[in-house]
Amino acid sequence: MSTEDRTATTVAVVVTAPEGVQKYTARVSCTDGTIEQVEPSVLTRFFEIAEGGEGAAFVRARAVDMTGEARSVDGSKPLFSLTFEEAVPVESISLHFETLLGHDGETIPNENVRFDVVE
Repeated sequence: MSTEDRTATTVAVVVTAPEGVQKYTARVSCTDGTIEQVEPSVLTRFFEIAEGGEGAAFVRARAVDMTGEARSVDGSKPLFSLTFEEAVPVESISLHFETLLGHDGETIPNENVRFDVVE
């Protein structure tokens, strides 16, 4: 099956960040579906949906590490996950980070972030 044929009901936004994740603001949009649910993963205590989310075609989510829960991230960990009302083509999902900072104060590079299809 080619990438163009892949569909997903749930995707996770995954980061590799040896210096941890201090804060992020991310926008995920889907041209072919509606979001049913958004769930935090790495930063759960200070996570919020700033715009969109449930019932919308996009979400702007942000989180900040005020307690040190993501001071170090071993391997690749999900920042948050999205569940769509129905399976959507993976290529219809786009991701843009407004902010993605490690605990060292440096911007985490885009190549350290990806989508993983959960189901």
